[in-house]
Amino acid sequence: MATLLYIITEGMQGGPFELPNGTHILGSADESNIVIPDSTISAQHGQFTVTDGQIVYQDLGSQNGSFVSEQPITQPVTLSPGHILQAGNVHLQLVDNPEAVESVKRETAVISNIPIAIEPGDFGSIESGASAFEAKSSKWVKTYVIIAIVIGALLGGLLVFMVLM
Repeated sequence: MATLLYIITEGMQGGPFELPNGTHILGSADESNIVIPDSTISAQHGQFTVTDGQIVYQDLGSQNGSFVSEQPITQPVTLSPGHILQAGNVHLQLVDNPEAVESVKRETAVISNIPIAIEPGDFGSIESGASAFEAKSSKWVKTYVIIAIVIGALLGGLLVFMVLM
């Protein structure tokens, strides 16, 4: 039985894509064997080469890269069922047993492309409601700003005085 490729990124539709023996191009172009219409997927993003159950993936010089275990793929890499491949912002998982797909989806953390809100404490503030910028403010900065404003006002007044004379 051929290995199947499933999209596991939240909100993405597509697949399963069957990977029988042969070469399969993953990309956003209609000519690709595995079409994923996403702006982070290049027209010809990567290539799967399947020979007697061995699956080798190669990035085809894509703009946003391909990754396995968060490591960029710079040369062909052998994959096996269970591996999660990231192409652009899309995460895909190899599965060899279609009956196990639902359990794999439950066990695998679904990866989201939605930005996560930054909380006040994310920048090391002591108090949860304190701003990270307040924690790093300095009295010297305020002093320099006041001095710059006073000097600017004096120079502006001197310039006006000289023009009127």
